[in-house]
Amino acid sequence: MSHAQRRAIPLRGAGVRPMTAALAVPAAQVCAFALGCAVIHAARGHAEILTRVLAAAAILAAVLVLLVASLDCAPEADAVMGPSAVSAAS
Repeated sequence: MSHAQRRAIPLRGAGVRPMTAALAVPAAQVCAFALGCAVIHAARGHAEILTRVLAAAAILAAVLVLLVASLDCAPEADAVMGPSAVSAAS
């Protein structure tokens, strides 16, 4: 048996995957890319509406991020706070 013939024999050992499993992930990525291209191509006629929807979604996401950040920094409801500079001056 020549070296080329030995390399053509599929190995079934620990850590060796069949060729179909090795190609499954790249094939899924190609399909996802093609689907994305098809969606973009189909949405070209609705670009103005999509722009408004995406801008509103970006603004909403920014507001939600700021809301969560403010809740993380806010003191607890039962926390005792010291006197403020405004109340101490009066």
